Amino acid sequence: MNTGHEENLVMDFSKSSRHELSAMRCAADEMIAVLEEAAAQGKHILLDILDAAKPEPFTEWKHYPPGDVQDREKGALWFYHAHAEDKVARPWAEHGHFHTFIYTEHVPVGAEPIALPENPDFEKGGLCHLVSVSFDHAGTPVRVFTTNRWVTSEWMYPAKTLIPLLDRFEVTSGDYLLTSRWLKAAIGLFRPQIVASLVER
Repeated sequence: MNTGHEENLVMDFSKSSRHELSAMRCAADEMIAVLEEAAAQGKHILLDILDAAKPEPFTEWKHYPPGDVQDREKGALWFYHAHAEDKVARPWAEHGHFHTFIYTEHVPVGAEPIALPENPDFEKGGLCHLVSVSFDHAGTPVRVFTTNRWVTSEWMYPAKTLIPLLDRFEVTSGDYLLTSRWLKAAIGLFRPQIVASLVER
């Protein structure tokens, strides 16, 4: 898995602790378990959410599944969509990508945002973007990347605030639980690349 920055294609895991490597291995095992469970049920972590909008064709900018997937108790939200091809913003071929978020109510008290959405509601808060996972046309995850605030109109926090929140991303209720489990596992497995992307952002 690569980051969205060509200069970060090679990750150095030599300084990773045994605990970090063990956590990544557990996440990889969970990803495989999810895919095997999905196959046994005749499901697919990506096709199922795209099928939710049928008979409408897959359309750029629309969120899949319609209405997004969230767990307010856990504070996580995700959706899949595609943009028009943009070789400048994303210099790799993709079918689309997942966006993952955490609600601001789970941000540590005292953490200061570095940017706010237009007309922020300081009582209700909003969403913090964690990371996106890009898929190619074969249905294979190929990149993780972060976004500029204007893309998501998020409550943007510095990397030091967001990195611990990666461990909080989880959706345990509602539909598409296999996809939700896969995304949680992906964030665990590709954590070093995600951390590097957040720090560079």
